[in-house]
Amino acid sequence: MDRHPLTVGGKNWHVGNGALPNGFHGVASTFITASYSMAGTEMVGLASAETKNPAKTLPKAVRQVFWRLFLFFFVSLMFVGLLVPYNHPDLLGKSGSTNSTSPFVIAIKDGGIKALPSIFNACILITVLSTGNSAVYGCSRTIQSLGQQGLAPSLFAYVDRKGRPLVALCVSALFGLLGFLAAYKDQSVVFNWLLSVASLATLFSWGSIAAVHIRFRLAWKAQGRSLDELTFKANTGIIGSIYTLVFLLFVLALQLYIGHVSAEAFFQNFLGAIVVILFYIGHKLYSRSWTMLRPLKEIDLDSGRRHLDIELIRSELAEERERIHQKPWWWRIWNYWC
Repeated sequence: MDRHPLTVGGKNWHVGNGALPNGFHGVASTFITASYSMAGTEMVGLASAETKNPAKTLPKAVRQVFWRLFLFFFVSLMFVGLLVPYNHPDLLGKSGSTNSTSPFVIAIKDGGIKALPSIFNACILITVLSTGNSAVYGCSRTIQSLGQQGLAPSLFAYVDRKGRPLVALCVSALFGLLGFLAAYKDQSVVFNWLLSVASLATLFSWGSIAAVHIRFRLAWKAQGRSLDELTFKANTGIIGSIYTLVFLLFVLALQLYIGHVSAEAFFQNFLGAIVVILFYIGHKLYSRSWTMLRPLKEIDLDSGRRHLDIELIRSELAEERERIHQKPWWWRIWNYWC
């Protein structure tokens, strides 16, 4: 029996040289774009500072972020790989258009669904607005924190009576003007440079998170503190952070491998690292502090930390689990995943 004309199966994974037509170099070149696409998951931790009861809301938020990433990235991209071959003429503007076409839209068009591409483009637009909103939130809070810690001019630390970091918000919003570069004739070139800065910034952000967590746990142990004092503990301990740091350093090294073709390719792939290094040196010159790493026993583990009653929190969480356990099974599943 002939298959339905819309049935594709895995035939697109055998086009040309298979699922990896450009070999290891092609895979390595996608790491930067992938890191840019996955950026923002750290926003959960940033938002927890302004959450009334993070012990209750944060675990659920983390689960939702993980499954949204899994469904919207891994699962959807698997289906896109099944439906759209890598050499499709509409990809990367190969069909004569000046702009690239979304592989999701290509899959919908090839499936003969007429109205859905416009609906999907509208969803992308809403997603972009949401991303911009979260970016302004994260950037403004980070700038305000830098000003409060003395790592940036004190002007940025200003917060009004309603708790809004107005100066930091204005500075963050100014970067939105870069969106007008879309009207520039060489917009693709500018986009690639900005993508490099943003993507490598993601690598450095997560590398910093992993390194800080390792130092935090080592200092916590060195100062004789018990892990029972912590509301949240990483399931993988410092092993997960070590793995993250090593893998990110590997990805960073790959950018040197990819950029050896030309000077332009090198600086485009490594520009974010150069920006971070310049800011780091500038901070050292501004603060006149040349200390690289403090001794573990001298690290301040309490400043800025919420002093919570751990036993009370555990009691509340136990009551919450008992309340959920009394609900119907379908409600428990919905509450856990959503």
